[in-house]
Amino acid sequence: MQVLHTDNASIIAGQAAIVGAIGANTVAVNDVRSAVDAGTAVLKTIAKLHQVTNTVLLHLSRQTDTMICSLDAIARNTCAIHNEAHLQTGLQTVIAAAESDLLDITRTVHPAASLDLDRREALQKATEDCCPKPVEQPPCNYRPCPLPPPLDLHIRLEREKDDDK
Repeated sequence: MQVLHTDNASIIAGQAAIVGAIGANTVAVNDVRSAVDAGTAVLKTIAKLHQVTNTVLLHLSRQTDTMICSLDAIARNTCAIHNEAHLQTGLQTVIAAAESDLLDITRTVHPAASLDLDRREALQKATEDCCPKPVEQPPCNYRPCPLPPPLDLHIRLEREKDDDK
């Protein structure tokens, strides 16, 4: 009987050791599960922040495209204006010299016509003072480049917080 009792005590001690080892393993598994869950939460946060970063970069890229478009229009218009101003300056110089010469010749050769011209210019000035001519519209009208929609990042972040709940 003594042998049976000793064997039984060994079995009970072995069972207690097994229960202790299972308990320790359960705690270790739960610790690993908690660590994995925490790591997964961190990775989800990083993924959301990555999406936010991509959204901001896309918005900035669209704004950059708009700026490039505007700068291109400015550069083309500035070049065209510079070319036209150069051409017009030369033409105006020639016209002013010719007008001065013609006026001097006309006044010398035809003094009566010169007086009539002065009278008509005075009438024209009085008429324009009373009833000015309509102002001609400028040849160029600015058309802005399309803007990207505003970045509503704080609204998106609030929606994502609500979706996570």
